[in-house]
Amino acid sequence: MVAEYKDEAEIIIVESVASGSVDYHALVKEHQPDVVASAGSNAAYLQNALKIPVIAQPVTDTDIVDAVARARRIGERVQVFTYAAKPEAESRLFTALPALLGGGLQHESYTTTDEAAESLLAMAVADSADVVVGPSYICELASRRGLPAVLLYSRESARQMLDEALRQARVRKAERGAAPQPGRFVIDSPQMSRVAELARTYARGNAAVLLQGESGTGKEHIAREIHQASDYCDGALVAINCGSIPNELFESELFGYVDGAFTSSRRGGRVGLVEQANGGVLYLDEVGEMPLSQQVKLLRVLQERSVRPVGSTRELALDFKVIAATNTNLQTAVDAGTFRDDLYYRLNVFTLRLPPLRERREDVSAIAQYYLREYAKQYATELDVPVLMQRLTGPFMKYRWPGNVRELQNFAERLVVNAAHGVAIEELSLDELLPELLLPQQDAQVAPGLLKEHEARAITEAMHRFAGDKAAVSKELGISPTTLWRRLKEMDWSDGFGTERAGDKKSKQYSRG
Repeated sequence: MVAEYKDEAEIIIVESVASGSVDYHALVKEHQPDVVASAGSNAAYLQNALKIPVIAQPVTDTDIVDAVARARRIGERVQVFTYAAKPEAESRLFTALPALLGGGLQHESYTTTDEAAESLLAMAVADSADVVVGPSYICELASRRGLPAVLLYSRESARQMLDEALRQARVRKAERGAAPQPGRFVIDSPQMSRVAELARTYARGNAAVLLQGESGTGKEHIAREIHQASDYCDGALVAINCGSIPNELFESELFGYVDGAFTSSRRGGRVGLVEQANGGVLYLDEVGEMPLSQQVKLLRVLQERSVRPVGSTRELALDFKVIAATNTNLQTAVDAGTFRDDLYYRLNVFTLRLPPLRERREDVSAIAQYYLREYAKQYATELDVPVLMQRLTGPFMKYRWPGNVRELQNFAERLVVNAAHGVAIEELSLDELLPELLLPQQDAQVAPGLLKEHEARAITEAMHRFAGDKAAVSKELGISPTTLWRRLKEMDWSDGFGTERAGDKKSKQYSRG
């Protein structure tokens, strides 16, 4: 297939699983591509790690059906693996296929390559499948275990990926030589104008920046903008969710390890997340949730600007900028003894407070229109945004937005999806689609205890409505999974859906790169 494009582009093929063990920045520097094309978790990793466009190969329903049909010619029991950027509900296709095929089909999605490897190992041990369907990484893992495998992607989807890569490459070449643009910040209020001004100032040099604000106020967006405007913009922005890395994995994940460091270590070792940020930005999300035992290890790295991989005898000198984010008051945590004061002072060189959406209501209309248009493009539907906003402006301006910008984004997607299914604007029922707007509104001076009670009621209602699906609940409420886990633990939640109580088992998900 590559030969089809020989007169239009020079295509360089690199065969590898995208991870910290491969220096992709060196490959980019060596080959200087205009754009990178990849698939699945590889594409997701590279989109985070590289500053040039990364085009992901799509997986169509036709690809899945064709691959399953080929797999059924090999064996009756088919296990399909698909990549998802975040945990998601089962698609209608996978719900319908077992009935159409007469059973014998299982599906599992994964968010990281490690998760995929663990799932495939469990499947192999249970001997629950005759043939595996999945991306190239899954097929490789299956072949190592002697299992027949069918590649999920089709030639048509590969052409689609390469056509889009070629289009973006041409755009980049046309724009090459243009003056660099400054970082872009969300401004439509005076508070955010001030945040943008300070962020551009704090982006210079290597001093740490602490972002404080409620969940959903856009801390990660501001972190990315600081990265783009910083002296470290040529390096990667490596995000770490500090509240969800288990203690036993903390050092190996953050600091990496050398070959043979421990029994289950990967051959060749692994480059840690901190080292991946060398020359770039280390983004510490939910830093207030980091256990004390982990705080002292992180503090040493930030003080020494060096790291020693597990099992190694040498220190690696590093240079990176630190951005930390929290939705809690770290000074209060220091006073309570749950956060180290020396780490707090190390992170709190410059502080940016992101105001909640209820404090900058003049931004609501502009943000809503932006997301309505973006989702209309994504779902390929025509939407008269000004007409819809005539219905939304009144209730939106009265709403307190407990989930902030993330909640507003969710509302916009919900409206567009219904419009995409043929519901006319005048027929869109706001009471039905956005029931949150009907909840009793608390004023800005409401007692913290009442706010907690209101929040607990909203979480309880959503947990029952989504039958305990925490990924769906966190998306619906516009809060991160870690924040939801923490709130459920505070509520001593027992969901009654056959799952563990929230406080019994900590989430094992964490960001990589």
